[in-house]
Amino acid sequence: MSGIFAIYAFDEVWKIAKILYYGILSLNHRGQSESGMVIGPQLRFMISGGDVEKSYNVEELVDLEGWYGIGWVNSPVVSKKNYTTINVDGKKFSIISYTPIRDIEDRLYNCLKYCMEDISKGLEYLNKLCIEIRRPITFVAINDNEEMYVYRDVSGLKPLQIGSYGFDLALISSESCALECVGGDYRCDISPGCLIKIDKYGIDRVESGNISRVCALEFIYYSRLDSIVEGVSIYRFRRELAKILAEKYRFDNIDIVVGIPETGIVYASEFSKFANIEFSIGFVQTGRRVRSALIEDILERLIGVQLKMSPIRYVLSGKNILLIDDSLLKGVTLRSIVQYLRNRVGVGHIHALIMSPMIVRSCPYYMEIPPENELICANISKSELADVLGLDSIHFADLEDLYRAFENVGIDRERICTYCMGGRLAW
Repeated sequence: MSGIFAIYAFDEVWKIAKILYYGILSLNHRGQSESGMVIGPQLRFMISGGDVEKSYNVEELVDLEGWYGIGWVNSPVVSKKNYTTINVDGKKFSIISYTPIRDIEDRLYNCLKYCMEDISKGLEYLNKLCIEIRRPITFVAINDNEEMYVYRDVSGLKPLQIGSYGFDLALISSESCALECVGGDYRCDISPGCLIKIDKYGIDRVESGNISRVCALEFIYYSRLDSIVEGVSIYRFRRELAKILAEKYRFDNIDIVVGIPETGIVYASEFSKFANIEFSIGFVQTGRRVRSALIEDILERLIGVQLKMSPIRYVLSGKNILLIDDSLLKGVTLRSIVQYLRNRVGVGHIHALIMSPMIVRSCPYYMEIPPENELICANISKSELADVLGLDSIHFADLEDLYRAFENVGIDRERICTYCMGGRLAW
């Protein structure tokens, strides 16, 4: 998984490095293993650690020359594979994609060559490439000729939006939260199979008329709560899903509903309203925001769990608890929490509600999902899960619950990719 943020200023007096920094800072939830920037026209790369706030000296960025550029954050599945530099007919291009591209540089060379000649022809070749290799190669590219090219693949599986800062800056972002964080305005989602060329003379766009596919986990987990994706508020979707599950499941003898930080907190808050059960904050986070699902190393993940899961004993001790989380991958986070609550906090019964269906497959589209032999739901039967995790019971959303939530916010179920949950592929 990646997050991309790009800026094109229509006047050379702008120095956009600091704005790029704030853009990728607001997308840091999409990748915490690597970050970087490339700024034109010199096309200078700066590649650093995954913690954006600690990786750059903001004061040094203020005076850095360059009026257009791209910033990104990466998770381990794509780190060091989704950016490259290509020379095309004497023009130097730097490309940042959501998915690995170094193995298709020769194909991208031809596509970029056609883009410079005629963007309609370039779009045709890019669409053919995506369909042929079945890879969502959504990207932003800049060259030393003061041009930016933005392409969203024909499936539309990877989110990409366009915004602006008045008439001065064109902004490209994975999520609307980054546009707003730099003071810009969200304009629209870029349509699937769309190619945009931006230069100092303006913006040129060609489209294919495709309908976008949607990754279910973008809405359940990956996107930030204040973002708008495909024209839909992420908060609204999560509220709708919580409502559906509150109507479906009835829990007796539950004292409090507690969300597992941090995505699970909103689900728990909304579920409690519809289920008429008390909601409480049960955990306090230490240090910076850590998304433990994006950590590969098991020891680091356990440490990450402890950092974001310091329990509030006054709230939890002696209580029968319903824990709510967004998804269940390896089970490390949930099992660690349950053991800690039972052995050190002294809670009563512990039940769990997972807001996604059971995840049983890895993702062929480079979302951060472990291989199938590491997915707990792919290797342990549903009837055994509670015992393995130390729970009194565990419950999940099913595919029909998920499709209903999407339809209730205006997204047709046929557009949803649920392959990792045992459902349909995007393509």
